[in-house]
Amino acid sequence: MAPLPPAAGYQAVTPEQLLQAAKICGRTGKPILVHSELMTLHESQQAENEAYSSADPSSYVAHVQSRPAKWEQDAVQVVCAATKYCRMHIVHLSDAQGCLPLIQNCKETVRDSYGRPLLTVETCPHYLLLDESKVSDGDTRIKCFPPIRSAENREQLWAGLKSGLIDMIASDHSPCEPPMRNMESKNLQTAWGGLSGLQYQLQATWTDAVPRLCAPADMAKWWSENPAHLVGLDKYKGKIKVQYQADLCWWDPDYMGAPNDYSREYHRWKGTTYFAENVQMVGRVLGTWVKGQRVYDGLLDQHYSPKGSLLTCER
Repeated sequence: MAPLPPAAGYQAVTPEQLLQAAKICGRTGKPILVHSELMTLHESQQAENEAYSSADPSSYVAHVQSRPAKWEQDAVQVVCAATKYCRMHIVHLSDAQGCLPLIQNCKETVRDSYGRPLLTVETCPHYLLLDESKVSDGDTRIKCFPPIRSAENREQLWAGLKSGLIDMIASDHSPCEPPMRNMESKNLQTAWGGLSGLQYQLQATWTDAVPRLCAPADMAKWWSENPAHLVGLDKYKGKIKVQYQADLCWWDPDYMGAPNDYSREYHRWKGTTYFAENVQMVGRVLGTWVKGQRVYDGLLDQHYSPKGSLLTCER
């Protein structure tokens, strides 16, 4: 719902357009996934100009101020209203304090004939691992929309995730050419938004989940089972079960080290969020299988080309 530059590849919609789309999509039973920030292009430009008017372009505080949490809250209200017509899904939730009460009310009051909420929600590893006190000015790798917010907000996101109010974790992955990150100039204001480092997101999640007494079963629910249900693949994917496709991750929960210590195939430039100085992360992938085919051997750090289609849903 937020205005975006043409290079982003998709455009914003108005609340009226979203409700119209919900009425149409509701007939199919498919969900609508929404980036939930609501403002006009003029409001977006004005907020950015005001935030940086007395701040250096490298200021992370200015970046946060340029994307106020109220925009998320206003958008979430519209998304909740649309559940009257269609299943709705909020992608990369950042604000907890204002949005979670709205989400809880919607989940409790708007349900399908089976008693299941018609609203689902995801957050992202960087919102769970980081808060604004951990982000340095000029670190353009961390720029994202909505922004990483306060430590208190981060704790509330974890509480929402552990209680089930937030259904899953997903990537807000947005790679780009290195110059677009402004890593040399450290200009946050004009840097490309979105994080790189998709291959380290399980580690990023697990690193902060361990001290919160989460289990690998929680990771499976947040990263596999609930996402499979969201997209209608829960009869084939998301569980280790007879008649399900063998999409498997061999996970070492005890490994500790820099995210690229054991792998030659790390991001070819230091544009990923998870290459901070002296970073220590917990957990590593020892192997990956998709539909029963091995595609990665973590012990040998070897990738394999799959045979046949891995995209079909047949058993």
